Amino acid sequence: MAEVGAAALPWTSSPRFQLALGGAAVALVALVTAAPVLVVVVGAIDANVWREAFTDSANRSAVLYSLLLALRAPIAALIGFLIAWLLIRIRIPGGRFIEFAMWVSFFVPLLPVTLSWILLLNPHYGLVNRMLMALPFISAPPFDIYSVGGILWVHIVASSVPVMVILLGPAIRQLDASFEEVGRVCGSGPFAVFRKITLPILAPAILTGTLAGFIKSLEAFEVEQLLGRPADIYVYSTRIYDLVSWEPPKFASAMALSTFVLFVLLLIAVAYQRAGRLGEYATILGRGAGFQQLRIGRLRWLIAAALWLVVAISLLIPLVMLVCGSFMKLFGFFTIAAPFTLQHWQEVLGDPIFLRSLTNSLVLSSGAGLGGVLVYALLAYLVVRSRLPGRGAIALLAWLPWSIPGILLGVSVLWLILASPALSFFYGSLASLILIMIIAQMPIGDHMMKTAMLQIAVDRAH
Repeated sequence: MAEVGAAALPWTSSPRFQLALGGAAVALVALVTAAPVLVVVVGAIDANVWREAFTDSANRSAVLYSLLLALRAPIAALIGFLIAWLLIRIRIPGGRFIEFAMWVSFFVPLLPVTLSWILLLNPHYGLVNRMLMALPFISAPPFDIYSVGGILWVHIVASSVPVMVILLGPAIRQLDASFEEVGRVCGSGPFAVFRKITLPILAPAILTGTLAGFIKSLEAFEVEQLLGRPADIYVYSTRIYDLVSWEPPKFASAMALSTFVLFVLLLIAVAYQRAGRLGEYATILGRGAGFQQLRIGRLRWLIAAALWLVVAISLLIPLVMLVCGSFMKLFGFFTIAAPFTLQHWQEVLGDPIFLRSLTNSLVLSSGAGLGGVLVYALLAYLVVRSRLPGRGAIALLAWLPWSIPGILLGVSVLWLILASPALSFFYGSLASLILIMIIAQMPIGDHMMKTAMLQIAVDRAH
């Protein structure tokens, strides 16, 4: 097993140059990640604001609900790891399509998928509830999408598990099977090999995925807003939205609440970095890596059926209901006369605002995608492969955008643009939106790049 090392770069051989370059890199990353967070922290420096924020029972309840719902992260990590392992290490019929479906689930926006599950599990008109209530021994709706269980269900099946499969898949695929073969040659059984070799090597990736999921769960907004409000379930992000939406907006209280969660997330990020240093190993060596998928006989058909069921629940059924809902005269009313119509599609496709919106979305996605890859790859390279001073600070700063809700991140960046004449040209432009999108997704992008780089050994010439 090769220990991860940093490459000696010729242009960083001078200590002074290293210090200057490291300082410049930390300052640049801090400008785009720490500066918006500092705006939030400074806005909360008032004892009366803190007292008002945390004597409010609604605020305390929102934080507790956020922590409760964030517990889906380890559950999703366990399920995602199992699915990724089965797809990559076992020859399963349709395995490639199942893995592709996980990526499609990741790309499908969560808000329309939530609307699909409302059509299925709404306690009044949901199709699943209505079909079950047709049975003679069921008199009340068995499922209620407007509940903690409903929020957890939508997140786990539509977002958290597909994301974990995507995050953990590369680490499993890049693991050189020769490490496991050595254990088997020495007489260890499959369970011992998995426990003593496979799991320790993959532990940093699993830990990172779990913590990333936990942090992202605290910031989640759409599902909680749509499914939580009817049941008076408020979480950290939806409470922030309410505070800044009031007239006049309560920005100070929102920033105090965000600052409290920021401190919690910073502790988590520091703990992750300390734990991650204990077990970083390169699993792609200079001689190459590879493995043969296991053949398990007829059992593969049972596993394939289970994974196809996962795909149906996480992707196929919601997409079918989404298309069905787009043709409905009244959303959720299946029993009225002639329930379907083309009118909604005609209105959308004939709306010039929709066409401009589509163009802007394509520009934003292309700009954020291309720019993000370059930025995240550079950050990951500086942290993993360089010897620049301040590498740890860069890694920590890259986590900061997930420490505040998206709405406050947008407000903070807007304030920085308006307060700085040098940045005023960003105001009202697509470039500002691209910048915010790159900043908002920096933690996940940086993580994916670092996961790939950490598993490639550095070949040093002697």
